[in-house]
Amino acid sequence: MKFSCYKNDLTEALQFAIRAVAVKPMTPILAGIYLRADGSMLEIQANNFSTGIITRIPVNTESPGEVVVSGKRFQEFVRNMPDDTITFSDVDNMLVIESGGASVELLTMQASDFPKVKTPDTDHSFKIRTTALRNLIKRTAFAAAKNDARPIFTGCCFDVKGDTISLVATNGHRLALAKEQLPDTYEDCSFVVPADALRGIMLRIDPNDVENYVTISYSVRYLTFTFDNVFVNSRLIEGDHPSYDRVIPSSSTTNVKVDTAEFRRAVDFVALMSKENEYNTVKFSFSDGGIEITSNSPEVGGAGQSVEAEIDGDDLEISFNVTYIADVLKVVEAKQLDIALNDKFSPAAFTEPDNDNYIYVATPVRA
Repeated sequence: MKFSCYKNDLTEALQFAIRAVAVKPMTPILAGIYLRADGSMLEIQANNFSTGIITRIPVNTESPGEVVVSGKRFQEFVRNMPDDTITFSDVDNMLVIESGGASVELLTMQASDFPKVKTPDTDHSFKIRTTALRNLIKRTAFAAAKNDARPIFTGCCFDVKGDTISLVATNGHRLALAKEQLPDTYEDCSFVVPADALRGIMLRIDPNDVENYVTISYSVRYLTFTFDNVFVNSRLIEGDHPSYDRVIPSSSTTNVKVDTAEFRRAVDFVALMSKENEYNTVKFSFSDGGIEITSNSPEVGGAGQSVEAEIDGDDLEISFNVTYIADVLKVVEAKQLDIALNDKFSPAAFTEPDNDNYIYVATPVRA
């Protein structure tokens, strides 16, 4: 096997595929990346049995073939090659990688031993614009739990009703819900997908690619995403996702309108001090036409900043884990942010003006 390709194409593909390489493999082959060069295309596969990824990039193949190499090492060496073009050749159980005067040899494994990513039998499917799926993932997946004894909280719930799809994620202390229109009307369905698999897909979608669609196919246990030169299958998370209707506040006694960028800068500034206390706690005081944001640490000191805001309703002091506030401010796209509150013990709702398709709910902490 011998082929050459552009470094950027391969680096981007590996950044995506590496997410399906097993971290603690049962056998060494599962820590590998499968490569198959044929004609003008290189196929890259990774499979940890929970998620399987196939992606393809253009190459110039002199001699076709297939190999498996250590995924982590392969990615590291490719990323650090000095030239824009890289040449690969399979010689005596070694994959020789050459670029700009640099070379490295990696031991290969038997390609026949690699568990190829299979297309599972799926019963139903629907289509969604790639940029719409990316937007759904970006605005919700961050709210899912990273690690939890309850796997259901590590996933995002897809909920399709007619021509509308909702994606919701929660870790039990915060919740993000986003909606998008589908190009057609589909059968109602609901299932939970690992958030980590969705984050990987988001990385592979070009935010400027407004013309293409993703085909999402699903069965009782599996889900597949197909778009461009990408195929991903993922095992669904079993169980019932918490009902988001019960979490979203139906009314509020204090309503706030604040400039998103100014609020974000103030939160990020005070967050530098909140890292010094145990729960990353920041206090928000809503009164007198503004928000006072403060955090204190007995060992270090204190920090605070004020932001102008429109306050309608009762004055209120409430504390949050600052990460829960900073995270949503990274994905809010509107210039102004609306915050609906009740009391210091009740969840707060964050929304964008004139946008019914997004809501974020954060539970306060006792300060």
